[in-house]
Amino acid sequence: MKLFKQLLAAAALTLCAVLPVQAAQVDMHDPYKMLITVADQTFAKIKANADRVKSDVAYRRDLIRTELMPYVDSTYAAYKVIGNNLKQTTKEERAAFSDAFAEYIVASYADALGKYDNQELVPPAYQEVPADENMVNIKFIIREQGKPDLELLFKLRKNTKTGEWRAYDMVAENISMLSAKQSELGPMIREQGIAKVTDILVKHNASLAAAPLTSEAQ
Repeated sequence: MKLFKQLLAAAALTLCAVLPVQAAQVDMHDPYKMLITVADQTFAKIKANADRVKSDVAYRRDLIRTELMPYVDSTYAAYKVIGNNLKQTTKEERAAFSDAFAEYIVASYADALGKYDNQELVPPAYQEVPADENMVNIKFIIREQGKPDLELLFKLRKNTKTGEWRAYDMVAENISMLSAKQSELGPMIREQGIAKVTDILVKHNASLAAAPLTSEAQ
């Protein structure tokens, strides 16, 4: 689990900091350019604020909320978590859950980012994605001195209306973050209903807690 959190931290570094003035424009119509550009820009900002990143959870959440989430398809991920229960929910319930789930992702990344310890993120070689492709996996390498290289896989999907790409899942050590959230929240939605689970998420997010949600939802 500790290693997985370190990988999540590296993932957060990949996406979470677009410098406001000097940064290169992020091309969201090209998934490789998007990830590689933001990865390059991220390290400068994280290293410049290393002490605060490690000590201030509110700062980490704000950093991720404002800089990472524009590149995450949190609504698609939320609907995947709802799964077969989707037809039993209203539009308003889905919207409320999606908002709470997005903030839950923020909390998860913020917890991981606090454990970042100068791992190196090695980007992939650029590949052109065919225009008719709507899903793509992009693999980075996590490199830490004295330890074996580890793979970090991002899953992205294209919005067919806008042509923009966003990440919806990340796989580290063969563990899918989306699958983990489905296993965590899916049974709760079936047993307690989506409105109740949304309320639990909202309270959890407000607490700045890092403990697993299931431990406080019993």
